[in-house]
Amino acid sequence: MNRWRWLSLLLVVPFACKKPEPEPEAMPLPTELKAYTLFEPGTYWIYQDSASRQLDSVWVTHREAFVTRRWDQQYNRVNEKYENFRLLTQSSRGGPERVYSVFRTCGLSIPEDASISGYPCWTIRRGLSLPNSTADEGSTTVFPYRIARDQAPVGYLFGELKSYWHTAPVPIGNTTYADVLEVNIPLSDRSEYGWPSHYYWAPHVGIVRQRTWYNDQPQTWTLVRSHIVQ
Repeated sequence: MNRWRWLSLLLVVPFACKKPEPEPEAMPLPTELKAYTLFEPGTYWIYQDSASRQLDSVWVTHREAFVTRRWDQQYNRVNEKYENFRLLTQSSRGGPERVYSVFRTCGLSIPEDASISGYPCWTIRRGLSLPNSTADEGSTTVFPYRIARDQAPVGYLFGELKSYWHTAPVPIGNTTYADVLEVNIPLSDRSEYGWPSHYYWAPHVGIVRQRTWYNDQPQTWTLVRSHIVQ
């Protein structure tokens, strides 16, 4: 009888000691994407409205880095991981803090530059951070990385925005910026806390021009001064 018990243990132990499959390495955020969108506290931008000449200060209040995990229910394991961040900014015009965060639109087996013809693998989404809310409210895609340079994507990306990645330098205000990504959000987005509906992003600078709608009135804010911490 003892012999059969030992045999049963020998059969069970290998299965009981089987190690769980290790999680994959997290896919790093592209360095180029971070140059446009990721800034540290201490960063601030000062914009001027082209019509009223009013100034607006925007500054980074918080930056949080973390890893997003995607769970494969079929195999009961994490099969995809990627770096992520949340960036919160506040404006002297008031209102809720503005939240920018990363969203990966395709599987990790697809390189980030595999679909540059019009459907990017990485996007930045914008939301609101409300003091009495358990979650950020609202979510609008505002930065597609990456798309083909000097080619207007057919139709709207994700049905939300039109974008254009300029190869030639673009003059904005008194400065000329290289590698500008221009993003135009449909008018359905307008007048929500004065959110930008037309962005111009430049690497290592961030948003250099933004057109907002507030109380049904357009305002074009152009960067006049900044202090960047990356």
